Formats: sequence, structure tokens, C-alpha cells
Amino acid sequence: MRFGATILVWGAASLGFGGAGVAADLVPPPKTDARGWIVTVSVIGAITPSFPGSGQVRPYPFPSVSFRRVGEPESFSTPDEGFGLDLIDLGYLKAGPVANFVFQRGQRDGLFGMRRVGLTHEIGGFVEVYPFDHFRVRAEMRQGVDGHKGFVAAFYADAYETLGPFRLSVGPRLNFGDNAYANAYFSVTPLEATLNGRLTPYSATGGFTAAGGMATARYDINELTSVSIYGGGQRLLGSVGSSPIPNVIGSRNQFNAGLAVSRSFIVDPAAYLPEAPQLPKVF
Repeated sequence: MRFGATILVWGAASLGFGGAGVAADLVPPPKTDARGWIVTVSVIGAITPSFPGSGQVRPYPFPSVSFRRVGEPESFSTPDEGFGLDLIDLGYLKAGPVANFVFQRGQRDGLFGMRRVGLTHEIGGFVEVYPFDHFRVRAEMRQGVDGHKGFVAAFYADAYETLGPFRLSVGPRLNFGDNAYANAYFSVTPLEATLNGRLTPYSATGGFTAAGGMATARYDINELTSVSIYGGGQRLLGSVGSSPIPNVIGSRNQFNAGLAVSRSFIVDPAAYLPEAPQLPKVF
């Protein structure tokens, strides 16, 4: 089970693989006789666009928490995934619920007169498959329950390898957004165009919204502590890429990067439960 942090995101998940391989073990569990769970807490400092279509990047902190049973190997994941929970885990196929959030869009960075888009919470599901060792494809489908209130999908494909204490990964990304998503961030009404003064009226429609890639590198200091860096970029596509918002006051090229420090702890809930009382012997 894992929960990760995300911003934007390819990779078509084809579920019809006949001889799918099992996901490779990345980091073996710490050598211990303890029972319970291994909880990994990460602090991520990320630099991302201040809003979809922005040409400015801003620093944001992101939390990340993952947990697995003692004795269970760590699963592969990347920092740009949603917050996921593996309810189905067959080794070569995993699926479950997923959540994500997008920061609010205000009226800074050239957006004077434009509508505000509040903090968006997105919920949905994901599926990922490992067609062969050291390669993963993943798809997330999420619905915005507030904020942009649109439907979005993110597709990932990653090749990864472990070299001693280092783990490297790289792969493409592809994003999709429906009409509600595109309208929230990339449409310009006549009134907004008049108030802003730089933008012209525009009606954005949904479709594939961005394509790009992501690379990560992680160094394991020891069995419980690691440091990771990641970076990637995408280019806005289709109707949203033609919007005056990225072309006049922002950019069609979207970049993000981050640094994460992670620490794992072994937690045994049984250690906090009182011992059962000893019953007197009758015989």
C-alpha cells in the first residue's frame, strides 16, 4: 500500500498481456524479526507551474506516506503519481482507489480579471501492470469533486533499474481532461478578456491535454533512509495548447522537479495492546 504525491502526468495500460512478469523487488525489507508494518514518511520539496498553463514555477511542499507489511518488498512508484491504495495486488497487476489534488488558481501571474479555480480534490481509481521485469504501465482515472469539477486521466510508462544503492527510472507521460477541466483552466469569456486586457475570448474543449516525460533517481543511504530527485516536462496539446492563456501570459511548456527525503519506521500495533489476562488453572 502506498500514498504518493503528484502534479501532472503517458503510458497506455494494455491489460491483455499473456505472460506478464512479476514486478521486480526494489528494496528488500530491513533485516529484522519484528512484526507489523514498515511505514515510510517522505518530505518532498517540488517546483511546479503555479497553475495549469503558467510560465512561472513556484516551490510547493508535498507529503508522502507509504506502508507495507514487514517482510513484504517495496513496490515501484514515482513522485508524480496520485495517492493510491493497492486493494488488488497480484504482483504483475495492481489496482485500487486513487486521489490527487491541484492547487487553487488565483489572479496572479497575468490572470487579473480571470475566474478563480479553487483547490481541487480528485478521486477515482488506478490500474497498473508489469508486462515484464523492470517495466511498468499505469493509468489513473480521477473526478474533480470541487475546484475544476472535471474528469481527468493520467497515463504513465516507466523503465526502472536498481544499481547498488541507486534506483533510476525514466518514462513518458500523457494527460487527458474533459470539457469541464479544459473550460475551468483554459477558456476565456468576453468579460474576462475585457477585464484582463491581454487575452482574447476563447472556448477550450477537452481531449489529450499534455504529453511529456519524467525521470527519477534515488539513493539509499541505508535500509531505512533514502534521498530522491526527479524532474520532467510536458507540452500542452490540442485545444488547451491553443488557448491564449498559455500562449500570451503563460507557456505551453510545463516543467516540474523535486527533492525528497524518506525515512522508514517499523510499527507493530500488537506492541501497544495490553496482554491478555492469564486465567487461573482449573486442572
